[in-house]
Amino acid sequence: MCGIAGSTQPDDLSAVDAMLQRLAHRGPDGSGVWSDSNGKITLGCVRLATTDLTGQANQPLISTDGRFVLVFNGYIAGYRRKIQAATRNGMTFQTRNDAELVLQLMSGAIRQGNDPVQVLQTLSGQYAIALWDVAQSCLWLARDPLGIKPLYVLSRPGGHIAFASEISAFSAISPLVRDERVKPAYLAHLFVPSPKTRIDAVELLSPGTLMHWQAGEVSTGHIAHPAYRADKASQIPTAGDLLSAVRQSVADAMDADCEVGCLVSGGLDSAGVAVLACDIARERGQSIPKAFVMGFDDPALDETGAARKLCRHLGQELHVVAAPTQPDGIYQELVAALNSVGGPFANPSIVLMRCLAKAVGADVKVCLSGDGGDELFGGYPRYRAAQLYETYWHHVPRPLRRLTAKMYGAGNRREIHRFLAGGSGARNHAFAVWNNRCVIPECDARIAQHPDIGGSLTDTMMHFDRDVTLPGNQLLMSDRCGMAHGLEYRLPLLGHDVVRIAASVPAKQHLKHGPKSLWRRAVTPYLPAGHVQHHKIGFNPPVTTWLLGVARYLWGDENRILEAIFADVAITQGYKTAYWKRAVSGKDLDMALSVWALMVWQIWLEVDGLDMGCAADTA
Repeated sequence: MCGIAGSTQPDDLSAVDAMLQRLAHRGPDGSGVWSDSNGKITLGCVRLATTDLTGQANQPLISTDGRFVLVFNGYIAGYRRKIQAATRNGMTFQTRNDAELVLQLMSGAIRQGNDPVQVLQTLSGQYAIALWDVAQSCLWLARDPLGIKPLYVLSRPGGHIAFASEISAFSAISPLVRDERVKPAYLAHLFVPSPKTRIDAVELLSPGTLMHWQAGEVSTGHIAHPAYRADKASQIPTAGDLLSAVRQSVADAMDADCEVGCLVSGGLDSAGVAVLACDIARERGQSIPKAFVMGFDDPALDETGAARKLCRHLGQELHVVAAPTQPDGIYQELVAALNSVGGPFANPSIVLMRCLAKAVGADVKVCLSGDGGDELFGGYPRYRAAQLYETYWHHVPRPLRRLTAKMYGAGNRREIHRFLAGGSGARNHAFAVWNNRCVIPECDARIAQHPDIGGSLTDTMMHFDRDVTLPGNQLLMSDRCGMAHGLEYRLPLLGHDVVRIAASVPAKQHLKHGPKSLWRRAVTPYLPAGHVQHHKIGFNPPVTTWLLGVARYLWGDENRILEAIFADVAITQGYKTAYWKRAVSGKDLDMALSVWALMVWQIWLEVDGLDMGCAADTA
């Protein structure tokens, strides 16, 4: 796991060096730069050494004939097996590293005149890749199809580009201008979906993109998502099939030349990963992975009790990391998070993840996480809402549905209110309401993509979360928070075989006996008694308390708070007061998140001198 950067600007060695300095947190174990002898490109990498810790595996890696140069961020699942197979087929390897595997496979395909997309579709794992072909003077950039690892591209004069693992690296070589046109999508999603970013002239490669640059001309290919390579016609997979795939994915993720830990909680996903990791460690004669959980003072948010019970059952050593509570500390972590994201990001859990990653990274370099389970296996309540709508509610005459929604106000139970508000119209209306996180109509928040709902609404919502929300939200947090502290999160539930199996199961089957029916059936026999009945709290902070605390810390009294947070919203003082009171009442989480998103937007605009990597737009 690393940070990578490069530039096609002629003789740009000092610029790429400066970019790498801004990515040093991603690679504390070494740094390397390579420049083309004709000055056509410079590639650089800062390395977090997790496989083959020798200096021979440092990057950039150069093919034995000198034609290809690679910088690589990520890991390839089962790379040792693949290296052995390639060796049997006549390839020679200088390292025991997955980066060299990628170099050999991609360069081999290009030499034979084949599309490197075909190679990348065979590789499970998480990656961002830059490969330079000296002979053809062309650059290949690739991002894994799940969108686990990031790769940003900056357009420069004369058709040149620069690329980097984080936006902040570009501020070392070019003034960066905020793009405030992303605000409607940001407020709707709480993040900015790719390929847009918060910075003008910078794009985030969409998941599965293979970009080809040559002499200023750009073309793109697409690495097929494993979900769309699932065999829909075959028999629905069994719980045993799923468990076998997850077990192999966990085993591959544990294949590192350094200590590996696990995140745990009261939920099913991290618990399932931890169970299999402990079993595999015993099978291999290795130490049981350390476990980490975040602890909260509020019992309504705290899952340490369930985590302790799980770890006693598994024989794991549990480390409890205290959640932040003081407004000044929360604000400082939030600003640091915005810096690592390169713009506004309104999921407040990113503050928790930064604090957790700091503690985990002090103990281990690699940590397994259960990210992706909710999206793949049907864990979110809105999927059950969609199923209820399709099965029953949409048969009710629309005027009656609208009247019911109007009568049941926002002050009532949140889940019912949102269901009725979305269910008052057609399926596309339900999709838009249930996926738009902003409840302030004057903000004109709009989701970035409206998929064609030709089939099941429930399936469409799960696919949207898997393909758009997961990479833009949870996976972004895992990468930025982990790499901020030299920690590599590995996500076994996003192994390609696991994703294919999950995608071959219709949503109604995932939800047949409650959320995550197939996954629950697969893993329940291995968990302590009662764990699957534990109410999943979720990794969320006390949003209302944080909102009130940070706002008071920044602006003091309520009048100044309202003036600051709602500065760009064209509403009366009365509406500002009403929205604020709803947000801090403790009874309206949706309004609290909407106001939090507005506050984060203002913090992003107003922070100065904290290396946000942006310049004011004076045009």
